[in-house]
Amino acid sequence: MSHKPFPIQVSMVGPGSQAAESDLAYMPLPREIDSFTMPSLPMAEQVVHLSAAKAVIASLITKLKSYQGDAQHYPVFDLTGLDHENRQLINQLLGEGEVSARVKRLDGHVLDIQESVFAGIWRVLETSDDGQLLADRIEACPIPAEVWQQALVFAQPTLQLNATNVPGLMNALPVLSEIGAKMQQLGETAHVINFSLLPMNPDDMRYLDQALGQGNSGVFSRGYGKCRVMSTMLQNVWRVQYFNGMNSILLDTVEITRIPEVALASDDDLVDSLERLEEAYQWLLGE
Repeated sequence: MSHKPFPIQVSMVGPGSQAAESDLAYMPLPREIDSFTMPSLPMAEQVVHLSAAKAVIASLITKLKSYQGDAQHYPVFDLTGLDHENRQLINQLLGEGEVSARVKRLDGHVLDIQESVFAGIWRVLETSDDGQLLADRIEACPIPAEVWQQALVFAQPTLQLNATNVPGLMNALPVLSEIGAKMQQLGETAHVINFSLLPMNPDDMRYLDQALGQGNSGVFSRGYGKCRVMSTMLQNVWRVQYFNGMNSILLDTVEITRIPEVALASDDDLVDSLERLEEAYQWLLGE
């Protein structure tokens, strides 16, 4: 199977990006987005023959009605076998939403993930390490589980901190000690360390970046201001950064949690998406 472009543009890849750059931390930030806009849909008589696409949407609606928000078990629909016309209708219906993600799995496969305009409805493309398309699917959930599952298996369970006196440091070592302790005491809510409020000098931040390392999962949001959520080499430790319109950092934090809440579609999002999806489906049926 030959490599195919992502049918819905993945927001992390855009003009000026470096095609050869594989480092998640250097992917361009998503552009700004305004508010929900219902996709421009064809007339019912134009798609009367596209029964396969409409069957996928009907099944998605049915499964969403009984979905209870489980983070690991949720509706998944394989689109790999659909022909071009049916897939194009689904592309047109789903559109492009506020959040995108990329995951580099240990087996070399890459997941490119794009939220649709219906929050909590995700399009996931899986490619091999040589760029071959392996799977194309829809996942309905707060966020596709492999974003945090693969980050977990990629990272280390403990922080090994042997240094006690490093020249030039102010607060990096106490912060890292706090991170190491909280990793072992994962709570129901995230433990947040805000570097924007701490006296951290450049040496501190360089040392911290080196100690945390770079993980294999990145989430990019443009919903409430630009935000980048990056896994680290430590389990359940994420770098979360918020940016202004000039891509300057407004808020720089570490969150110790399974996955930061800013990356997730909420229960209310999914309820709203179900209602809007039903409206779009009725339009396609001409009802």
